[in-house]
Amino acid sequence: SPSSPEPTHQRASTLYQYHNAPEVAPAHGLEFDDAVYPASDKFPVIREAPSYDMSNYKGQHAYAIDNRPPRIIFGMKVKTFLFVSLVMVLIIIGAAVGGAVGGKHMRENQSIDTTAEVEGNNETSSASRTLAAATAASTFSAPTPTYTALSDCPQSNNTLYTSPYAGSGASGVEFTKYCDLTNPLSRKGATTHAQVFVYAFNDCIDLCAGLNVNSGTTTSANCSVAVYMPNDSRPYNCAVGHHASGTSIRSLGTDQGTTVAFVSS
Repeated sequence: SPSSPEPTHQRASTLYQYHNAPEVAPAHGLEFDDAVYPASDKFPVIREAPSYDMSNYKGQHAYAIDNRPPRIIFGMKVKTFLFVSLVMVLIIIGAAVGGAVGGKHMRENQSIDTTAEVEGNNETSSASRTLAAATAASTFSAPTPTYTALSDCPQSNNTLYTSPYAGSGASGVEFTKYCDLTNPLSRKGATTHAQVFVYAFNDCIDLCAGLNVNSGTTTSANCSVAVYMPNDSRPYNCAVGHHASGTSIRSLGTDQGTTVAFVSS
């Protein structure tokens, strides 16, 4: 038989060439190589790529994508936390500096105020001492009482009054009061023994009774009448003495406001 021609070998297509190759999931470091090598043309050759860029190694991963979660501090990213911390530190430093400066100024102002107050007190004290010295050098004047002299008229008219000196057993201590009569001591022949300022008619009568008790003489020779003039001013509104001979109640005229007491025993 005629010889058969030699079969012509044809290379299978690339798709057919790899149809029965194991499937490999794409991943970094695993790559397909379509080149044909003499050792085998059935299985692809896998080459491995380094996980780090060896040409410019800086400790960084060679891949651009980093799926690691960001670091969180107190709910903030690291950069945000550092920025907030810096701001807080600056605020605290500013507050401390401001407080120190303000406290210094306050102490200085307080020192100035205290000095001014002390100087003012010294001036006031000096002025007070000067005024006191001037007052001491001036003539002392006692204040004048402003009490009002009282009168028991007309209720006491023609009534008997016994002085407290009656307890001594002396005579000339009982007097009869009369209202609105002229002064019998102003008549010729009358004798005035004492003049004082009193605030009540009874005090004026007691003065006359005291003279009688202390003298030890008869009533006709010592104090026989007390005259009280409450409307008069100082130095006296009471006069006591011995009336002139022949003086009686009927012989006296009328003088509004003047009261007279004649000794009874």
